[in-house]
Amino acid sequence: MSTSKNTTKWLLWILVGVLVLTYLISLNMENNFVLANSRWLSNTFLFAIASGAFASLVIVLTCELIRYRQLKTMAENTLFAYFANLYGQFLIIRSNCLRAIQSHDVVADNLIQSSSDYAIMLTDQINAIDYEPFRNNKVKDIFTQFKVEKYLATKNILTNFLFFRVAFHEDKKNMIIQGKYNSVTSDCPNVNNVLNKIIGQTTTILTYLDQIIAQIDNEFGNRYHWQDVKKTLNDYQTHYIGQELKDYLKEDVIVF
Repeated sequence: MSTSKNTTKWLLWILVGVLVLTYLISLNMENNFVLANSRWLSNTFLFAIASGAFASLVIVLTCELIRYRQLKTMAENTLFAYFANLYGQFLIIRSNCLRAIQSHDVVADNLIQSSSDYAIMLTDQINAIDYEPFRNNKVKDIFTQFKVEKYLATKNILTNFLFFRVAFHEDKKNMIIQGKYNSVTSDCPNVNNVLNKIIGQTTTILTYLDQIIAQIDNEFGNRYHWQDVKKTLNDYQTHYIGQELKDYLKEDVIVF
């Protein structure tokens, strides 16, 4: 998008230059300020070239403006989709941690690894989005703030989620030292502390993401219907947490 923006600016300047040149040639045709007529050159020939170049540049500039508009819309759609997806991954992480604590049951060391890895990838993809509108708007301000203030902080938090595995194996080691060979549960001290810390961090991040996604959606006239999307994401997680295996087995098979 930034390349298209710069190309449009250059085309505009060239177009203005050619327009001025065409105008000067037309004045010269009427007033003969400079004698350009000769056996091989004439004002009419120069005017034809300049006016033809001007007409061609108008077409090229129009096509570039259309391309810029398409890239701008694509970047906005991508920005919303990635932010909404990132919200969903943090929601999954938080839901998995809540479910583990509430169940007091055995936990796996990769409980949040998949969502954490995906969230890191999404964070990098958001940071790499090329969104450079001609005029700054609310979305541009939000995007710039995220890149400057929140990008590294978000990645650090997600990277630190790896300490869940450290806590898991630390509790496992302590049990073995004590002669216990039980499975690690969410009640184990290190695991429990890390789970609660992750829940607190994800709750804060979810609040932040909800606010900026709502602002982006509002800036575009509720184009993406964020409140409906958020409700769907939350309803799914609520259903997922509350559903037991026996309930799932009772459901009818869904046929596509």
